[in-house]
Amino acid sequence: MLSVTDQKQLVYPTNYYIALGTNIGNYRNNLSKALVELGKIGHVVKVAHIYKSKPYGYLKQNFFYNSMVCLKSEMLPSQLINKIQLAERKLQKNKRIINGPRKIDLDIIFSDQKVFKNNNLIIPHPRAQERDFVLYPLLDINPFFRHPVSKLTVKQLIEQLKDIYIVKKLSYCNLV
Repeated sequence: MLSVTDQKQLVYPTNYYIALGTNIGNYRNNLSKALVELGKIGHVVKVAHIYKSKPYGYLKQNFFYNSMVCLKSEMLPSQLINKIQLAERKLQKNKRIINGPRKIDLDIIFSDQKVFKNNNLIIPHPRAQERDFVLYPLLDINPFFRHPVSKLTVKQLIEQLKDIYIVKKLSYCNLV
């Protein structure tokens, strides 16, 4: 039997769903490099298809290429976001405008069924259910996922979408 001290040290892996986006430079190269960096942080379990999407928010920019990964990690969300932000800096995110152009964007969308909030991070992502370019990649890698707050399935969330940004579904074959 484990002592109380030993029990506190037990860490269980969490499935993090991380959205990837890019609209500056070569999207395949940017997303491939992001996968490599995420693989250094945890175990990339699944990779979604790539979706070409109209820009969200700031409209005077190129189309985005979006995907998602399921990353298994024993890190706490606050630790993971720090590692992800380091990876974004290494990959030269270069975001200057909110929702503006960027070479890479990595967002933690979900953390299994957990809810987390601090000054630097909110999980689930507060606008995930409004964005088809987040929900369709999630559907690719976990069609049975339920939103931890609303308890709706990915398919139910997709049915409720008001705005459509995706213009084309591509393949992930070029990334792996």
